[in-house]
Amino acid sequence: MPTIVRFLTTLVVLAALVGAAMFYLANFVTPRDREMSARIPASDLDPVPIVKPTPPPPAEPPPDEDGSDEAVSEE
Repeated sequence: MPTIVRFLTTLVVLAALVGAAMFYLANFVTPRDREMSARIPASDLDPVPIVKPTPPPPAEPPPDEDGSDEAVSEE
């Protein structure tokens, strides 16, 4: 039983140290602002052409009942 208590005490002390370090860093350390720049290759700056999609072809009218596609005119 004493080895478990010693182990748990060690874990609690380590957790308290980590928690105290996190608290200190979060509340008492201010980050330094500095300018940052990154080089971008010229090939990444070339514009990529966007192709507009072509509209689908118009639907064909259904054929007549007799199978011919010609319109019957009634005079």
